[in-house]
Amino acid sequence: MMAPRKTPSPESVVRDLIEQTPGVAAPDPMAQPLRVPIEGPARILFMDLDGTLTDGVITYDTVGDARHFSIRDGLALQWAMKHGILPVVISGRPSKAAELRMKDLDLEYYLDIHDKVAVADAVRRRVKAEWRQCVMVGDDLPDVALMKKVGWAIAVADADHHVKKFAQSITVARAGFGAVREVVVTLLKHNGVWPKVLEHYEAT
Repeated sequence: MMAPRKTPSPESVVRDLIEQTPGVAAPDPMAQPLRVPIEGPARILFMDLDGTLTDGVITYDTVGDARHFSIRDGLALQWAMKHGILPVVISGRPSKAAELRMKDLDLEYYLDIHDKVAVADAVRRRVKAEWRQCVMVGDDLPDVALMKKVGWAIAVADADHHVKKFAQSITVARAGFGAVREVVVTLLKHNGVWPKVLEHYEAT
């Protein structure tokens, strides 16, 4: 005689739906709410590119490489620039496709970089910001050294588990699917300028 089939709990149904939905991250037991641990306004947002601003997938054809970027991340980064936060992309890989997207958004970017801390330090000194006023969003081991320097270290939801140990917060959204927007909105709220974004779109 077969045992009666167990009815799935509401929690398990929701978890299964989340895991099957592209672009949505399953709840991470290590995730921390995005509470900004720095005092005063955030001034610089450092970001990795592949696996942070993109979904981490690189495709090649006979012409070159391609990346997938979130349109919502891009819009949020424009808000950041308009309202006093300097976004800076630092990547360990060169990429013509990434370069085109960076120019499209008018972002400050550095590609094919092996020492991210040195580049970030030069930017920080140029704008006269303290490390504690800086934020870093990353996903993999090359990001750890810079994450350890800034005032707020953030790992994207699908970051390497070793990286998450060095993060003060973990996004709900996956890389390339709104993780950076999640961070930017939090920073704009922390800096007290989020209402200006909403007012611009008559969303108040």
